Amino acid sequence: MRIPPLYRDKSWQRFFAGFFIGLLFGWMFFLYHFGTVHEKLVLEIGDQQTEIEKHVKMIEILREDQDEQNEENQKLLTVQDIRIYFMNEDDVRLSELTLHELRGAVESELGEVRNKNIETVANSRNFILKTVQNKIFIVNDKRYQLKVEQLFLSTTLEMHVMIVPAE
Repeated sequence: MRIPPLYRDKSWQRFFAGFFIGLLFGWMFFLYHFGTVHEKLVLEIGDQQTEIEKHVKMIEILREDQDEQNEENQKLLTVQDIRIYFMNEDDVRLSELTLHELRGAVESELGEVRNKNIETVANSRNFILKTVQNKIFIVNDKRYQLKVEQLFLSTTLEMHVMIVPAE
């Protein structure tokens, strides 16, 4: 069996030459387009990575700010201070020392309320009112009872009371 000598025929030579030249041009065209597309994708991925890093940093900053704000709000949601105001201190005519000791006694009675959640204190305000009104405070061997007129509750527990001599 013998292979026919077609390689000497000009039409076959032109066909194979065109095939290989087309293959070469096709391969160069493929490499060129693949390179440009690959380059564009690499640049796009780089841009996206820098944008992602920027967003991650921004998210981290916002989380830190939110954590700080939550801590500040948590402090604002607790009773920080207790203030007692006597509405009839001029009428009762007590000395400043007696008023100061009476104020200190009431504040020490309400000391448990400090650093408590405002909502918890608001739910137990009747108990706080009864605690102050039912207690007889002894200052300088004199007995005093307090009548709560107003109670304001925020980060500061503010109580306006009337001084009544106890019987």
